[in-house]
Amino acid sequence: MNSDVGSAPAASPGAGPNLVQRVIMAFTSPGKLGEALRQTSPWFWTLAIVAIVSVIVFLLIPADIFQAAVEAQARARGQDVQDPGAALRIARIGGAAGALLGTFVAAFVIAGVLYLAFNVMFGQDTTYKQHLSAAAHMYWINLVGFLVVVPIWISRGDMTTQLGFGLLLQDAPETFVGHFLNSITIFGLWAAAALGAMESGVSGGRIPPGKAIATVLVLYFIFVLFSAARATLFGI
Repeated sequence: MNSDVGSAPAASPGAGPNLVQRVIMAFTSPGKLGEALRQTSPWFWTLAIVAIVSVIVFLLIPADIFQAAVEAQARARGQDVQDPGAALRIARIGGAAGALLGTFVAAFVIAGVLYLAFNVMFGQDTTYKQHLSAAAHMYWINLVGFLVVVPIWISRGDMTTQLGFGLLLQDAPETFVGHFLNSITIFGLWAAAALGAMESGVSGGRIPPGKAIATVLVLYFIFVLFSAARATLFGI
């Protein structure tokens, strides 16, 4: 497991950009970041810091907003909340655990999907670790999206608000189309496009940026379809 926290890249001739530089590159030049990740593929601390910050922010959300979200989900499933205090504690613990462990699990799954898409479909020789490193750096864009939406949740008292095209709807999405539009978020599209650019860099330029970005966007929309179907059927 490579260490993310290092000194300036000038420390050794073959060293790549350090953690701070890589985070900046994820936003400003993901293609060049992918080229760097082809040479060295750090991922653990890149992902761990995202997860830790997410947990901290998640726990700062006021209890009354959590309570409203728990009750809304229960109503969507046709259930009643028998013990609001216990339900709130479970939601807090489950949400924190999901932010911490879920970030790692999701990154591992995304890396596996990328490995299948780019190595099996396109015949690349990239490693699982390289794809994992790219996915880990993509999560910094998702983290910014989370940091932007949390204040909106607090101001509106509603944790269901998303920065998706569902905002164009007059009412909260209740249909599959509504959930589908709501699941397409600004930061989700940005993260998918940046990840595609990183994958092009990781391939050593053998996959053009346009093709790599289009591939990741297709995978993103498949995930959105799944999310919309789940929300339509189960209300979550």
